[in-house]
Amino acid sequence: MDTKAAPTERVDRELTTDEWKQILNIALEAGIPHVIFTGGEPTLRDDLPDLIASAEDLGIVCGLLTDGLKFSDKKYMNLLLQNGLDHIMLLCQPDNKVFWKALKNLIPEDIAITVHITLNKTNHTDISILLEKLSSQDVTSVSLSADSSKLIDALAAASQKASDLTLHQVWDLPVPYSSFHPVAVELESGEEPAPKGAGKAWLYVEPDGDVLPAQGINKVLGNMLTNPWKKIWKHH
Repeated sequence: MDTKAAPTERVDRELTTDEWKQILNIALEAGIPHVIFTGGEPTLRDDLPDLIASAEDLGIVCGLLTDGLKFSDKKYMNLLLQNGLDHIMLLCQPDNKVFWKALKNLIPEDIAITVHITLNKTNHTDISILLEKLSSQDVTSVSLSADSSKLIDALAAASQKASDLTLHQVWDLPVPYSSFHPVAVELESGEEPAPKGAGKAWLYVEPDGDVLPAQGINKVLGNMLTNPWKKIWKHH
């Protein structure tokens, strides 16, 4: 289950803090054990620390998918960690000094960190150098995807480079939103189909509470605040 901080054109408004807390309670009652705050950029919401604390109080595992730039502020970083944040996926911005400062702040902390890299036509030739730099900064986990089928070979090479550097590769977040990630490519080349978890392994909650099978799949299954959970799940 994801929560989104930046509205799309289809969304009329963002939910209030109390409404998001209500959704967390509904998730708990439905047996959902894990939520991930994403976006947009979730750290733009001033109530993110409060929402993380609410998830912690409910016993829900809580993750964050972010550009990570606000973690360059140690005070903000410590607030989220102390409020119960369990894991972080940082969207890699190798040309941004603030990204590297944030990463340096996070690495010594007792929290699971994964760095996500999307290969594109401008960065794929330098991916080996970037992976080596991340490894030298004590990053242990990466997530890889590509924005085009033309980069499948580059993606395979990047995956092999990550393995050579003994970097753990995470494929199940956020790359199910992409058709091109190492696991999908490998499975599609064999007999088994690529994993399809949209609406089953994960659901995506829009800023107004509408539920989608996954990010980018604009099929509204219902609304967390106005429809019973059983009705939403029936439509998945």
